[in-house]
Amino acid sequence: MEQVSSFTKVAAAACDWPQVEGACERHGPSVALLHPRSGKTEWYCGDCAVEAQAAAADAKWKRERMQTLDMGSYLPERYLNKHFTATTPEQKRVVLTVRAFRDAIAAGDQWAVLLLIGKTGTGKTLLACQLAQMMIDKMGKSVRYCTANQMIAEIQAAYGSEGKTEEGELRRFAKYDLLVLDEVDAIRDSDNAKLLLTEVINRRYNAHRPVVAVSNQAHEKLPKFVGDRVYSRLQENALVCVHDWADQRTISCS
Repeated sequence: MEQVSSFTKVAAAACDWPQVEGACERHGPSVALLHPRSGKTEWYCGDCAVEAQAAAADAKWKRERMQTLDMGSYLPERYLNKHFTATTPEQKRVVLTVRAFRDAIAAGDQWAVLLLIGKTGTGKTLLACQLAQMMIDKMGKSVRYCTANQMIAEIQAAYGSEGKTEEGELRRFAKYDLLVLDEVDAIRDSDNAKLLLTEVINRRYNAHRPVVAVSNQAHEKLPKFVGDRVYSRLQENALVCVHDWADQRTISCS
């Protein structure tokens, strides 16, 4: 005996549901079927109902994606929802430069570098994290924050680890929409560390994925710490912010 599909049963039952005619300002006239369990007793626009469901599903997806992006960014908790306070012309110029970088990478995928250079306590990491959080919240971009040493340690941790490979970790760090590398000048003085840093930078360069690099060293001293190849990449299509003011740590966060 041929079985009747559940869809066919629903379709047959729908023939007995009350039918109400009406018109929507957006979608025009239509007939609404009043499902006995829906609780609806008067006409409604089916197209509007479908659009509302789609909008709700889209909003849910966006909320879940934001949660995933936030969790995967590893932004330091101390900098979340904090803002750099620019009170001097030099600080305001730096803020404008960061905004210019933001606007440039928001326009489309391209290799671009934001270098934040200066002594400790001058708001470099705060500005970098503020930019990263905005990229997540306003643009839905995937962002990863870490120190250069932390990135290298995560890649090296794949050596001998089941289910992980160096290649897989390199790909992971190359695919984020934005990579924020703090303390880029403080990597361990070893050939392997510099090779891994170079490989990540080169892969992001070739994939047109931007980088924010934070350093306590003067601009001209960076080659000594990151190597000539990385330094060369970090100069191409780069915006440099020199934080040449006194320690602002006590007033930077508001």
